[in-house]
Amino acid sequence: MKRLSLMILLLSALFLFSLAGCEDATPVLAGTPTPAATPTPLPDPFSAEITAAPVATDALGNAVDGDDHYWQYLSFGALRVYEYDDGTFLDGICVNAYPQPLDGEVNIVYSTADGKICGIGKIHNVLGTTVLQTGSNAIYAEINTDIDVTSMDFALVVKTVFVPVAAVASPTP
Repeated sequence: MKRLSLMILLLSALFLFSLAGCEDATPVLAGTPTPAATPTPLPDPFSAEITAAPVATDALGNAVDGDDHYWQYLSFGALRVYEYDDGTFLDGICVNAYPQPLDGEVNIVYSTADGKICGIGKIHNVLGTTVLQTGSNAIYAEINTDIDVTSMDFALVVKTVFVPVAAVASPTP
């Protein structure tokens, strides 16, 4: 019987320890009270404001950034300077890569090493005008000089900036 009472005592102690380890896990609200809701202030509405003039663009979408902008669409090649009778002449090709004709004046200028001009000529197309159509254009110039400039270096100098002009339809026969 002693064993039985010892066993009952041990089981009752174990039962008491098992109850002592349990904790009530129900939440209890305590501490600082929750403040009442207030309307949230809205930020000022954003409105885009244009502060500068829009950038001018050409027909290809490039920004027109200076007077000589359209000069970049012109390239010159197959330039040949020669003397014939009592004159000096230039023949060549100018390619206009812009989608519209460009009008402006460019001179071929020959200078000495010390900067003195020794020959100058105005470049023109087959019709004698300064309008360069889109694509390849034959160009010509008569160079005013009193010395032989055929073997000298030259520069192409823009006299009047190039600007787009409306294309003129060719007359039909």
